[in-house]
Amino acid sequence: MIQVHRRPSFPGEWNHELIWPLVLLAGAVGGLAFFYLGLETPGCIFHGVTHLPCLGCGGTRCARALVQLNLWEAFKFHPAFFLTFIFAILWMVYSAIFWLRRDTLRLRFSIQENQRKKLTLLIIIFVGLHWVWQCYYLTRP
Repeated sequence: MIQVHRRPSFPGEWNHELIWPLVLLAGAVGGLAFFYLGLETPGCIFHGVTHLPCLGCGGTRCARALVQLNLWEAFKFHPAFFLTFIFAILWMVYSAIFWLRRDTLRLRFSIQENQRKKLTLLIIIFVGLHWVWQCYYLTRP
């Protein structure tokens, strides 16, 4: 379904091995500053109206658990944020290896056109299951 391949960069192509680690590090520093300054998040409008968690509810609690290295709690609060965090760490490790080796071939992902509908359906199912989990876990007493 998703193909992984290594190839040289194309002229004018963004340097993903440099940009995304910098963005992720900036986000991590901003998140840590947010937590250590004791700032409050705004209330969730969706939750206020429906009394159900939105797809983002639990993300801050997940991030706080990650800062405390409580990985299981982080996963339970927001599985999608946790998995995104894991993939971000893996990409940063790959990028560091890429730069240290002075590699010229870049790791890229692609999907065949005839597989896009299947991937879209899988993503919709994942988002639905994620929301069902949040409705269960975040609303229990």
